[in-house]
Amino acid sequence: MLDESSLESWVINKCDNWRDHYQTNYADIHDEYYRIWRGIWDKSDSMRESERSRLISPATQQAVESSVAEIEEATFGRGKFFDIRDDIQDPNQQDMSILRSQLEEDMHFAKTRSSVAECLINAAVFGTGIAELVLEEVTELKAATEPAPEMDMTAVGVIKQDRVLVKLDPIMPQNFLIDPLATNIDDALGVAIDKMVPYHQVQQGIDSGIYYDVNVETTQYDSNLEDASKITTQFDDDMVRLTKYYGLVPTELLSKVDEDGEVEDIVPTDKEASYTEVVLVIANGDTLLKAVANPYMKQDRPVVAFSWDIVPFKFWGRGICEKAYNSQKALDTEMRARIDALALTVHPMMAVDASRMPRGS
Repeated sequence: MLDESSLESWVINKCDNWRDHYQTNYADIHDEYYRIWRGIWDKSDSMRESERSRLISPATQQAVESSVAEIEEATFGRGKFFDIRDDIQDPNQQDMSILRSQLEEDMHFAKTRSSVAECLINAAVFGTGIAELVLEEVTELKAATEPAPEMDMTAVGVIKQDRVLVKLDPIMPQNFLIDPLATNIDDALGVAIDKMVPYHQVQQGIDSGIYYDVNVETTQYDSNLEDASKITTQFDDDMVRLTKYYGLVPTELLSKVDEDGEVEDIVPTDKEASYTEVVLVIANGDTLLKAVANPYMKQDRPVVAFSWDIVPFKFWGRGICEKAYNSQKALDTEMRARIDALALTVHPMMAVDASRMPRGS
């Protein structure tokens, strides 16, 4: 069991409290919005006990798809979905043009458009779109030719080139934790991304030096981290629960870690400050994989979020499924009642109590 004053324990206790707040106030309605959008029937969604039909009207599904399509067309339909304007005092306007072209190439290589589209879908369904900015170093293979003078020929093949990418990783609401009192990511004490990942990803991170060289065991799948479709097979083979925390932690906890020599990378930027902005990665709630002071120049948190419709003083916004909820339920109830009644019309039946018929009739 972790010491209550340890860094891992402090972060996990906060995440557990934030998880309880989400489960109490948002988990059930988000699951129902997801089922409406996917057309998945559940007994809890029935409005009448005697309801037999499982029909789900596609009205809300159509509203979500058409609204997201309009946003995508407005964003990406012009070909260039962003622009960079240079300072008017800069006589050299060519540098920004080169930078814009480079950014377009990088975003195309990182498949940013598909990630943005997924965030828009999440925002339309749940009310809030969330994504993590992931810095990743990849090896790109490019087709190339090389002269071979000794054979008077040209060799054709590929060359390897290391490349640093910033990827946009969409996050589902059940995998995102935030301070309940915060209305945006910057004002929160911290945010956490809590999800199940394959074991080999964690092991590769340890081998490459991204994570500490520690022993990480597999764990059972947590149903709180899966979506409402409930189609995930329950198994505990090669699964690790990975919690990424971006936010403030008490500086005194970092000092204790430094003195023990458990973590060498993290150094408080200001030892007199009560809190220090850090990046932590914890496996299975008890194994510290990474702990560093926020390495970003402007102390930004690599998480972005936006609301489809803003709800005042709330982080979670209002999506299309919430706006269409009552109409959807009324439509489903009426259509199911009509189909249940239609069964009596198509197959008319009459029951007779033979014991009450006159003898000999």
